[in-house]
Amino acid sequence: MTEQQAGSQIAALASELGALDIEHAPLPALAALLAVCASAENRIAVRMATASAEPPETAATRMLTVTETAARTGMSRGWLYREARAGHLPFARRIGRRLVFDEAGLNRWLTRRRVVG
Repeated sequence: MTEQQAGSQIAALASELGALDIEHAPLPALAALLAVCASAENRIAVRMATASAEPPETAATRMLTVTETAARTGMSRGWLYREARAGHLPFARRIGRRLVFDEAGLNRWLTRRRVVG
């Protein structure tokens, strides 16, 4: 089913639900409808919550050196070393004694800093 077909199906269902004669419906039928609606509500909430989550990284991203990262962030090399050692840079990685930075993680971090700051 395409996205457009699913959207049309949902719109039609919403229209039918809006047209229901709830006042004259038998109580057992309403109870069954309420259970189905509650289940659908939970499924919709889960779908919406997971759709907005960041997808897991599947492909390897480019690793940047301290010098490249300093140039992109405007921070000093010393600051980057201190913050990475303190665990404040989630995109920093140690490979042996070498410190490198995940480019995708750095881009997300910079985007969040621009929005917040």
